[in-house]
Amino acid sequence: MKVLNNSRIASLVLAMTVLLVFTGCGKKDIEKSEFKQLILTQAQEENAKIATEPIDEMDLELQITIPAQFKAQNNAVDRIYSPIDGKVTEVYVEPGAILKKGDPIVQIKSDDISQIQLEFLEKVIELDGSIGEMNAQYELSRQNFNRENILYKEKISSRAEYELANAQMKKDAANLNALRTKRSALVKVYQQRLTLYGGGSIETVLKTRRIYPFVTLRANKNGILLERKVNPGEIVEKNRELFNLADLSTIWLTGYAFEKDSQSLSVGQEVAGAIEDTKNKSVKGVLSYVSPILDSVTKTLEVRADIPNPDFSIKPNMYAEMFVTTGSARVLAMPNDAVEKYGDYYFVYVKVKPHTYEERKVTIGRKNEKYSEILSGVKLGEEVVTTGSFALLGEGIKQQESN
Repeated sequence: MKVLNNSRIASLVLAMTVLLVFTGCGKKDIEKSEFKQLILTQAQEENAKIATEPIDEMDLELQITIPAQFKAQNNAVDRIYSPIDGKVTEVYVEPGAILKKGDPIVQIKSDDISQIQLEFLEKVIELDGSIGEMNAQYELSRQNFNRENILYKEKISSRAEYELANAQMKKDAANLNALRTKRSALVKVYQQRLTLYGGGSIETVLKTRRIYPFVTLRANKNGILLERKVNPGEIVEKNRELFNLADLSTIWLTGYAFEKDSQSLSVGQEVAGAIEDTKNKSVKGVLSYVSPILDSVTKTLEVRADIPNPDFSIKPNMYAEMFVTTGSARVLAMPNDAVEKYGDYYFVYVKVKPHTYEERKVTIGRKNEKYSEILSGVKLGEEVVTTGSFALLGEGIKQQESN
């Protein structure tokens, strides 16, 4: 057996010590630089519809990014109030309903309507009685005149009797016409009173001789019901707000820009909006308002863009990111669809070898509605997952739970 001398033993111990130190440090460095890796089968990749592309530099259209929310235009909103005191018996609509002009929205039972109709019936019945009596009086005087006219022509009756009969007939005719005019005016007046309260046709009351104490409010224009503030069974007072109806064929995208961006914003600039919680859903418009006043507390200023919304797919109070185009720059960038967010950090999936993907935390810089500048986390030319990253996230969660 070969025996080692003292000097060789010392050298071997020193070499082993150095090797252990470097091996330990290397292991720690590797652990620190390790990324979470996912290994998928070909079937899993196909099911997730994974697609990748190398990250590259591009001319990124520079845009100011502003957190924003969709709002109905002020002049588009119609606030519907109760025209009377009463009890709500029916509500025909729900928020979000698309209404056409004339569609019923609510029915209210009103004692005021009952009182108006009752007064009308009492007066019109009394007036009809007077008209009936006067009509009978007129027919009698007309017949008397006809008789006196014949007798006068035959020189049996005097001129004075003829004139007296003629005057009576004309008087009765005038009185009858006055009563009929009064009736017509009465119908118009009470119809106007019903209309003022939102009631129906007074002619229906006239024909049926029955009280109908209900008022049906209808949409006075085409639009979407934004808000409903009443339920069946509620007692409402006159002028209480019941509904908000809006024409949303054009909608505002409203945001608050930071002070540092205020000098770069002006009316007429092109605007894109990326709607939250949707993939590839974006809208286009033009900046229509930039507030001349900076808020002294938040140091922001309000901006608005007019966004066409012909199919009413954009709803008020939906959140979005507003991108206002201000120029361009050459940067390392990737599609927004490649970037996922968890908590307060962003990450992407990088294909490092066949069927193997690394989850990389990245730092995002400037961005627009389609691309984001990458400041760190991915290098030029690396293959980044652009389609299927959300499916990879789900697969990663499943694998983590199974371990």
